[in-house]
Amino acid sequence: MTDRAELNHIKGKYLQKYAQEIDDWSALLLAEVEENFGRMTSDLDQSIDAIDKAAAAIKSNQRSVHFSDKKLAFWHGLAVSLPWSVVAIVSLCLFSWLISTGEEYRELRRIVDAYKNAPHYRLLMENGEILQKDGSSYLKLRPQANKGDLLIGREYIFDKKSKEMLVPLGRK
Repeated sequence: MTDRAELNHIKGKYLQKYAQEIDDWSALLLAEVEENFGRMTSDLDQSIDAIDKAAAAIKSNQRSVHFSDKKLAFWHGLAVSLPWSVVAIVSLCLFSWLISTGEEYRELRRIVDAYKNAPHYRLLMENGEILQKDGSSYLKLRPQANKGDLLIGREYIFDKKSKEMLVPLGRK
């Protein structure tokens, strides 16, 4: 709190400055305002000092580079950003490849799961020749040349009795 001598001092300063007398309550309020203002001023000074120290630390960590030619500046910027750009592009390509491979695998897996006899067609798919004609696709086969081994995916057997064409899919 404020004592009597301090109140008289405040009243005297006010009288000297403004040539007006004030009562004790006004002097007490002025003392309170001055005390709070002093506290705020010291807090503000501490904040300004902290900001100045942070600014000095930032300035000391910065490295200024000046170029006399725009080409040199461009090559410097490219050298600084190129490694990160290459890493980003390679990562993006790898990620895209993994996603597309995963999608293809899931599609093939779905087909194999949907058609249980699909693995039996493997040799036919490896050796068969597809012919494109008039906007349609055909599996091109020829009759069996000799009665020996059949070329899977290349030859067929025509059974005259049942009038069926037999396409070999492999041997067990």
